[in-house]
Amino acid sequence: MRIYMVCPSYPPQDVTCGVGDYTRCLTEELVRQGEEVLVLTADRYRGRTDGAVPVQPTVQAWTLRTAWWLAGSRARPPVDLVHLQYTPDLYGPGLGFKLAPLLARLRRAGLPTIVTFHTLIGGPLWTKVAALILLMTAHRSISANEEVSALLRRHVPTYTGRWTEIPIGTNIHVAPASATLDKRKERARLGLPEDAPLLAHFGMVYPGKGLETMIAALPKILSHERRARLVIVGDTRPENHAYRPTLEALADRLGVASAIIWSGRRTNEEVSRILQVSDLFVVPYDDGVSIRRGSLMAGLAHSLPVISTHSPVSSTYIKDGVNMALVPPKDADALATRVAALLATPGEAAHLAKAAGMLAEQFSWPAIARATRALYAEVVRR
Repeated sequence: MRIYMVCPSYPPQDVTCGVGDYTRCLTEELVRQGEEVLVLTADRYRGRTDGAVPVQPTVQAWTLRTAWWLAGSRARPPVDLVHLQYTPDLYGPGLGFKLAPLLARLRRAGLPTIVTFHTLIGGPLWTKVAALILLMTAHRSISANEEVSALLRRHVPTYTGRWTEIPIGTNIHVAPASATLDKRKERARLGLPEDAPLLAHFGMVYPGKGLETMIAALPKILSHERRARLVIVGDTRPENHAYRPTLEALADRLGVASAIIWSGRRTNEEVSRILQVSDLFVVPYDDGVSIRRGSLMAGLAHSLPVISTHSPVSSTYIKDGVNMALVPPKDADALATRVAALLATPGEAAHLAKAAGMLAEQFSWPAIARATRALYAEVVRR
């Protein structure tokens, strides 16, 4: 089967994007499983175009004209279906390109279009209209997480049979296990003594990730374990460059700046090696834990004890005390208490680490690609 995968953000590029990373991981696994995939992306793509996954970085603007061109499916060789990756801000303002599935139905009867909804949160009213148009006109849709599924069930229950939930996986693959000497070197590079408890926070640095809560919890954590250190691994988008100084100022006011290591942007292998020498994975999201978070998937994939926050959306995957430790959002005292308790009880931490690894198996890329291929086959057979 030949698939035209459409995503404006596809790595490598100048700014990290979780949806782009997801698309890369999915397309590469689809190819490993025998599918042919061609990626259509924006002209800011900076990688090879002739690899195992051919890439067409030809789109300057995601407009109605681009949608009309795509609906004609001028890919060579011809494709069997088009798969769009969607978030409210991914294709720019306006409805233009979001009409691509409708135009595909009009121009090429029988050419299926599938849309993956990564989030439906945020954006002005027209983004909600765009999502509804995509849901109504695509042959099938994929919900990438439980929040999207809940919104679809609540607002468009008549379309329940038109979408399938297939969660995301991690874009940080586990690097080959390090030897003890390598772990010592990694800790030395981070400026850590060998036995210092290391708390890891991974992900893009921007408001909403709970970093204020994490930093505010450090004084109490350090009162229980003075050697503890927090490493913050992640890139900062240009529009958020003013945000990190506010976090650093908070750490200075609380007297915990020396306990924080800012690693900045790292390669995937470097991120993996940092996670391998960490003791806890702390991601206290302001809006609650979610399987839509690629950063969370990285912690699970590395079999780390995960501490996060309760979500308003119930989860069939995440269970407090079973495979994760959860505290109320924006509650630094509760976070500090839970972190200190896990540092003091290695047995409970080991239990959560094992459970995290087992949970991660449900979000493996081979499993995700198999579920996606099954949907492809179902749509193409119609």
